[in-house]
Amino acid sequence: MNRELDGVHNFRALGPYRVRGGRLREGMIYRSGALELMSDVDCACLGDELGIRTILDLRHPDEVAHRPDGHALNERVLPLSIFPETVRQDDIIAELNGLYGTGPTPGRYLHYLDVGGDRLAAAFRLFAKESSYPVLVHCTAGKDRTGVLLGMLMELLGADDDDIANEYGLSDASIDRLIAYLRSTGRALEGTDDEIRARLSTPADRMAGFIQLLRERHGSTEAFLAGRGLRADEIGAIRELLTARE
Repeated sequence: MNRELDGVHNFRALGPYRVRGGRLREGMIYRSGALELMSDVDCACLGDELGIRTILDLRHPDEVAHRPDGHALNERVLPLSIFPETVRQDDIIAELNGLYGTGPTPGRYLHYLDVGGDRLAAAFRLFAKESSYPVLVHCTAGKDRTGVLLGMLMELLGADDDDIANEYGLSDASIDRLIAYLRSTGRALEGTDDEIRARLSTPADRMAGFIQLLRERHGSTEAFLAGRGLRADEIGAIRELLTARE
């Protein structure tokens, strides 16, 4: 399902892409930006029509504080901030901007693995459990932290590199809705509209560059996860659950 929801930006299903041994199984993984502005119709779609069991929220607690209120699917939410909760979100962003600039870069995304590697591994342990599915993964924009996690997942499953990069690039279509969300929740956005859009863009080559750096530094997603304690049977379970054999 790839349709716009009333109050959720950047929502879409992941797949079905060709992966090693078949295709990415449909109806298992969804992705989006923040959810707290969902309409009742949106909630019914996610909870009843799609049957989402787990909502993996990758946001830092400082971002969650911006929420005007909760939503009807709160009991299905699993908070899993990629960034340490002991450091202010503004300080984390300032550090990333100082190192990599204000827009998306492969190096910035690789840095997520350095500061949030154990959190990413925890997300993959969730993916190894059949009871978790269907899963909706989101952060604030649904493109950076969500993009890194799902790019790694696609790499683990053996998706084509172009598909991994192009899936990330699809988030460009939701930039205007993301800007509207940020403004509606009181975020200060500096610069002209063109400068803001440039910072929030998702050129496919940024994800392609991240996957290349991941392999140069760690060998593969599988090797990275093994280094963080993920067992071979857990990795095998992910591939079995998410691959529709042909």
